[in-house]
Amino acid sequence: MNDAELRSLVRTAVARHLGTMPSPMPAAPVAAPAPLTLISSHSLYAGLVNVTDDCLIEPTVKCDHCGYCKSHGN
Repeated sequence: MNDAELRSLVRTAVARHLGTMPSPMPAAPVAAPAPLTLISSHSLYAGLVNVTDDCLIEPTVKCDHCGYCKSHGN
């Protein structure tokens, strides 16, 4: 994927999110994106809550809320 294709994808996604059409721009045609698949390591568990400022995985480190402890992680 080149720079023009990436910019086109971002503009289209933002326009879809805002409910507007992207401004016309001469760009190379972009291939249809591959369908998204659910990857278990990217899912977060809602039931796990960190009540302290310490990381659940490394208690000596302050939590930066990355979500790794709430997922299968990879």
